[in-house]
Amino acid sequence: MRRNYTAIPRYVPHAVSGYALNQNESQFELPERLQRAIQLVTLRSLSRYPVDELTALKTSYATYASVQPDQLMVGSGSDELLAILCQAILDTEDVVLAPAPDFSMYGIYAHIARGQFFQPEADGLTIDSLLRLIEANEPKLVLVSNPNNPTGKMWTFDQLEMIAKQVPYLVVDEAYIDFTMSDSFKSRLADYPNVIILRTLSKAFGLANLRIGFMIAHPDLIEKIDRFRSPFNVSGLSAAVATVVLDDPDYIAQSVAFHNGQRQKLERLLAPIGNVLPSRANFLYVETPNSELWAERFLAYGVHVRAFPTGLRVSAGTDEAYRFIKQMLEEVTSFENS
Repeated sequence: MRRNYTAIPRYVPHAVSGYALNQNESQFELPERLQRAIQLVTLRSLSRYPVDELTALKTSYATYASVQPDQLMVGSGSDELLAILCQAILDTEDVVLAPAPDFSMYGIYAHIARGQFFQPEADGLTIDSLLRLIEANEPKLVLVSNPNNPTGKMWTFDQLEMIAKQVPYLVVDEAYIDFTMSDSFKSRLADYPNVIILRTLSKAFGLANLRIGFMIAHPDLIEKIDRFRSPFNVSGLSAAVATVVLDDPDYIAQSVAFHNGQRQKLERLLAPIGNVLPSRANFLYVETPNSELWAERFLAYGVHVRAFPTGLRVSAGTDEAYRFIKQMLEEVTSFENS
């Protein structure tokens, strides 16, 4: 084994019972029309590599994202693409920066690629703290989720451009951008050939089980990074099913409308816990110094949420899950006032 391999955290997924509002998965059921269409999916042959299926998937997503197919790379979720680009960009001891808090896998993939990973120690979601860290450490790569995971904060175009002008490479992770597509940095991509955008079908599209992600960048950059990708890294079945969903003209709008409505309901529910931060994604972050205690209270009612040092991240869920949250909050309030 490599030296210091134990410093890299191990992610071990666990099945949960009850209501999983801790992983930002879609709670919108696939419409029957899509379920029927998916059942009719057939592959050319199980004995052949999925060349046709992957070509069709790239074509469909290029249409959806208003880009050219040669601007795209497909991966087994945006996680794999993040790992690939870290391997492609980083040499040993190169510096990688990210805001704080941000997606926990950034540091893991940077370390796997033998990079050095840093985040601001204070005011980690301000542009000033990030720019100071860039000036002090001269990173080769900066990773920024937009909307931010876990808080829902949106980085402005101007802020992202300031970062892009200071570093060799900037990754804008747009895992949740389908909920607020007008905020996508893709509109500025032509002016910044050093910027890489990551997307996924795991959130708004509700296809987390398929493990489909996309990288959007200048064709020259895609050509270079693609050398580090395993051939046929996405199964033909996943690609074919994803294409069916992408080709449905109404589905994504329906999913976004559902999650926006459920997020607004959740915002009202969570208000007694603490300050609920604004969000355009399918989750909310509520600030509270007692996040672990609140997570235990949720879990006692069968609802899984994610605790962070400064608050809770709660995914937009179903009305059924909300009834249990409401019951929990009423009983906690009654007990505290007794």
